Amino acid sequence: MRFTVRPGKDPVAGADRTLLAAMGMPGGGIISVGTSHVLVRPRETSEPTALLLGPQALANAGLTPGQGVDAKRAILPTARRVVIAGDQLPLEVRTLVHGLQGRPVSAGDQMTVDSAYGDGGGEPVEIRIAQVDPDPAATVGMATSFLSEAEEERAPRTTPDISPPISPGRPGAPTTTEALLAGLETELEMLTGWFSLLTSPQDLPSAWGLPHVAGVIVEGPVGCGKSELIAAAAEIANARVHEVSLDLVFKPERLLDLLEKAKNTSTPAVVFVDRLEAVAGEEGLAPFRTQVSAILRWFLDAVADQQGLACVLGVASVGHLDDTITHSPLLPRTLSIPPPDLNRRRLLFDAALSRVPAEELDFDRLAARSAGFSGADIVASVVHASAVVARTKGRVTTELMIDALEGTSPSLGSVPMGDIPSYGFERVANLTEVKQRLTEAVIWPITEPERFARMGIEPPRGILLYGPPGTGKTFVTRALAHESGAAFFSIKGAELLDKFVGESERGVREIFARARAAAPSILFFDEVDALAPIRGRSSTSVTDSVVAALLTEIDGVAQRGDVSVIGATNRIDLIDPALLRAGRFEIHIELGLPSVEGRRALLALSNVPFAEGVDLDQLAEKTEGLSFADLSGMLREAALTALRNDTSALTVGWDEIEKAMLRFRQ
Repeated sequence: MRFTVRPGKDPVAGADRTLLAAMGMPGGGIISVGTSHVLVRPRETSEPTALLLGPQALANAGLTPGQGVDAKRAILPTARRVVIAGDQLPLEVRTLVHGLQGRPVSAGDQMTVDSAYGDGGGEPVEIRIAQVDPDPAATVGMATSFLSEAEEERAPRTTPDISPPISPGRPGAPTTTEALLAGLETELEMLTGWFSLLTSPQDLPSAWGLPHVAGVIVEGPVGCGKSELIAAAAEIANARVHEVSLDLVFKPERLLDLLEKAKNTSTPAVVFVDRLEAVAGEEGLAPFRTQVSAILRWFLDAVADQQGLACVLGVASVGHLDDTITHSPLLPRTLSIPPPDLNRRRLLFDAALSRVPAEELDFDRLAARSAGFSGADIVASVVHASAVVARTKGRVTTELMIDALEGTSPSLGSVPMGDIPSYGFERVANLTEVKQRLTEAVIWPITEPERFARMGIEPPRGILLYGPPGTGKTFVTRALAHESGAAFFSIKGAELLDKFVGESERGVREIFARARAAAPSILFFDEVDALAPIRGRSSTSVTDSVVAALLTEIDGVAQRGDVSVIGATNRIDLIDPALLRAGRFEIHIELGLPSVEGRRALLALSNVPFAEGVDLDQLAEKTEGLSFADLSGMLREAALTALRNDTSALTVGWDEIEKAMLRFRQ
């Protein structure tokens, strides 16, 4: 992409959002420019092709304002070692790691590090990069080691390198941060706005006559990308992040010390207090909950009074916090971060496996089989698979990753995440047209969404199966969940009904929320006529409220993601008509009593051992009028009769079948 260099600010360059999106970096990334590399983020520019570079970036790249330059997206490895010019390091290693984390470094670059990350006084310190390993450029990570030139000279050179070869990474693979931020553009833009307002050098809240606030609450499960989102938003807003770790907080006095130090950090800054439920939740510092709440209220007041400072309280759920905190006017906004959805999980696998020796991997299949996995869970499964290939000197395959996933407990599974049935369409007798229509409505949107995009339509989300009892409505839906790799949630209609006001509607919202967290998923409402009868005909208002809640959720007011809703009923005429229109349960599939071909197919699939004289074609003809459930029950009764007559029996004959048939025809 061709840009015109314009003056900007260090250390992050700026460019037009549209051009960055065209380069495959809608939220920013690393670009090679001139003789160096630079981190770039979307910025408001005076001209579409402007590339805003600070004085240091200009010098490193060998460019001058007004000059035209070609910039390309760069995928850099993580630096193993960075050598700093001089006889000794000007700052502690941990300060250098935190100050340069995520930034590209090249030999010869001049860079500025804020000493406030360590024990210094917060003054900027200039350093020059003498050498980078791997050469010529890399990004600084938490495992990067820093040496001075003198230390590099004294380092032994005779130690053989026995480490395995390091792959430079698959071209085009996203970073873990990019994967976690995928699909969170709205949240990133909103959080950036808050940080820009609260940390502005001009004290915009006072200048605009706004009430003083401290910051926002960000809720979401562990591993959903809260830290990455806050870091990206702060970087765009030109503020640094001061993270407060609560891992070793066992007393209110320790919490007070940490927050006292945090509020005195140099501005502009964002104080990020993560996993607050560890000290303020019901299972946190329970005996000191009153003191903890008082300390947090004091901290919010102190942050609100300090110009250029904002705070973010990170928590798994706001329900874990005291009402005096969540309802505080100093925290006027709560931002909810969803767990990784199907697309984000696919990108996370791509990022985590980018440098692991691997065969061609089916990332879509891995994403579909990892419902309920956080980013940390996905990395754990990759580490498990990597340990296997490190021992066998092999390569990671899709099947090996599936085994690793099955051996990893999803951390988001503390809430019931549904299940994936063990059988597929191969166990469904006949029903060819039904299976095809379910494939089109559920599997295609997950595996081949481009089919619908080509036709300019949205895939159907609501399906209603109706017909007599025992015709396979539940069975075929469970098989569909297996075929699609989707988590399966089965709800009986009457289970959600509660006599207490609001409880049934809350149950509907919660089951949809769990399905969204486990996407792709299938919500199966059995006996949906009991849950959503025609409004106005019931003796209670509970069902009317439930119908309204279902309409709201199915209409997609709360984004459902890859969630398909399937209902089953024996009486379609009893369901509220509003649920049956297009956009809701719009596909109606009738499952009637099986034909002779369907009954013959079920007999062929049965595990019951038939005696040699049993003609399955004749048996299929004789069972006219029986449903699939009746047929299965009849075979079970025949097998029990055979065992009752002879406990060592190995087969079922005509005599037992005819006796069972008489019972099921009564």
